[in-house]
Amino acid sequence: MQPEEEAALGSIGNPIRFKDQHFKTLRDECLKSGVLFSDPAFAADQKSIGMPEDPDPNKAIKWLRPKEISKNAVFVEGTTGTTDICQGQLGNCWLLAALSCLTMHPKLFVKVVPPKQNLSESYAGIFHFRFWQYGEWVEVVVDDRLPVREGRLLFSYSHTRNEYWSALVEKAYAKLIGSYGSLKGGNISEGMEDFTGGIAYSIPVSSRTPRVLWRSLTAALSRGSLLSCFIQASSYQEIGKVTGDGLVKGHAYAITDSDKVKKASGETLLLKLRNPWGFVEYSGPWSDKSKDWDDVGKAERDRMELKKREDGEFWISTEDFSRLFDTVELCSVSPDTLVEGDTPASPGATSVWTISAHEGCWVPGSSAGGSRRYQRSFWKNPQFELVLTEQDKKICTILVELLQKDRRKKNKVHFLYMAFHIYRLQGACLDRSFFTQNRPVGRSGKYRAQRGVWRKVHLDPGNYVIVASTYRPNKPGEFFLQICLCLLCACASQVMSMPVSPEDHIRVQKTFDDVAGPVRQFLPLSLDFSFLEKDYHLPLETCRQLIFGEKTKGRSSLSRKQTETLLSYLRNLQSIFFRFDEDSSGTMSPFELSMALQAAGVQCDGKVVQLLSERFGSGEPHLPFCGFVSCVTRLRKLFALYESETSQEVKDRGINNVSIRLCIISYRFINDQILNR
Repeated sequence: MQPEEEAALGSIGNPIRFKDQHFKTLRDECLKSGVLFSDPAFAADQKSIGMPEDPDPNKAIKWLRPKEISKNAVFVEGTTGTTDICQGQLGNCWLLAALSCLTMHPKLFVKVVPPKQNLSESYAGIFHFRFWQYGEWVEVVVDDRLPVREGRLLFSYSHTRNEYWSALVEKAYAKLIGSYGSLKGGNISEGMEDFTGGIAYSIPVSSRTPRVLWRSLTAALSRGSLLSCFIQASSYQEIGKVTGDGLVKGHAYAITDSDKVKKASGETLLLKLRNPWGFVEYSGPWSDKSKDWDDVGKAERDRMELKKREDGEFWISTEDFSRLFDTVELCSVSPDTLVEGDTPASPGATSVWTISAHEGCWVPGSSAGGSRRYQRSFWKNPQFELVLTEQDKKICTILVELLQKDRRKKNKVHFLYMAFHIYRLQGACLDRSFFTQNRPVGRSGKYRAQRGVWRKVHLDPGNYVIVASTYRPNKPGEFFLQICLCLLCACASQVMSMPVSPEDHIRVQKTFDDVAGPVRQFLPLSLDFSFLEKDYHLPLETCRQLIFGEKTKGRSSLSRKQTETLLSYLRNLQSIFFRFDEDSSGTMSPFELSMALQAAGVQCDGKVVQLLSERFGSGEPHLPFCGFVSCVTRLRKLFALYESETSQEVKDRGINNVSIRLCIISYRFINDQILNR
């Protein structure tokens, strides 16, 4: 019997351990010592609250464990449900509405809240939860000390007051992003994506008739999608204002069910909503105490779980919903469940989707080129090549989502206005002239200041490039690009190498014969650069790096064939350097370096380019020619080592920019000690 293969790191079965904390190890240590867990990574102090301390001593915050708050405290009371979650003194309805939606889907719920957690058996004051973060699942460990004021939980609580799972999920998520204060204000799509790993998108309520909207939402609910809605507030002062119908403006509601009732007057389509506050309910037609229910039989009312109590949950007719609400937010766990146009996908339709993910960043002065209105710099934005091949159909279906990364963690709750554009690729290098002469074939829409933008598009097979940009140039930020490809679509890229010209062959042969001598070996001190267009001197260390970059089998010298290849390669690098040194300064800025590396066959993100510029610029912000040569040479060696020494399983996943960054920071590209022997 073969051992079971370990799940990939970052998958739901093998999540990344946040702060490198291992739940089972910590729990076992606490059980052995008899001491309840106290989390040093998220202390019970004001820093974890993340908001100014109230000067009133009567409102001081205490951190208590569930059993210190309630005598009959439990982790879960019976089964989880939408009424388990009530909003406390924190403006995070977006998160709690998403959590309410999650309770309706048990298979998704256990991904976030692992089972077999309680406040009795093997209790050690420690709990663990899982959240999706930009392509990976992360496990977060917390202790069960919760902020309490005047005997009551300060933040999220259960309607029964003795159930604590929702408060602990909220604490774990607060730890993940930095503090409770970082949870204030947000879009429910953030929470829905981080609870499922799905893709969230919006539907303007006015874009569909009430009946078509009801059909679309019913189909999405049946496929396991998470749904929510809100009423747009016209100003900041209107947020939280209660309307005459008992609805709250600028506030996220969870859509938990859909149904229909028949009366003598006809059929009425209904939607079931929940206010995360746990109180303040809709008071119009078909609300809990509405007389409309008098004509509906008791059996039907029981089936629809009508409860005439103030618990935040209520029914509303689709006609009134369309009149009162502005936007519906959906989170699809599978791209197949996405609603297109006015017609939901066929319930029986299935297709195969593959997902490719990319990380990138906008670096001021380098890769933060702004929107298309800034024609002189738009082309500097990060570009991602996409190759679509489709054998069965003439049209490829792709879904692209662009997410801003970690804005909350950096106390930057205000998101950048961002979007993406898709262009049909014509040639290898997309410079300024390309974008001024060509229009995109797809786009995410208007620039929006929210965590994610997405668009589902249909494209002919071929080569494309996706450009991610902020509205204004020189706005720093990190992002995560997710491309879902249907059927046989695939991403691919290829690097071409330069051939050796006859003239270079003759010149190199003469140089080698003159310098190599009878041993027929070319040493670092012998490297000659007279064949270059300009007589550039390279330091001895750079010459050693050039030789080390070749396959010398441990020797510090080159054969004639290797010398020929090397000097031709060096000439090509100088040609690239001159071409992208736009201001003829003899040095390269980070942006010029980025374009030059692409021309040399190396694709790096903005962070890597910035690190390379700092590493090889000898403390200067700009890179001289010798630094450029060192940079490319060492990258080539890194890729060669990766290709020769890495297992096929790792190769299938590919080398990423994080790996390159680690090499630049900690490894100084392996050979510094070897070169100085």
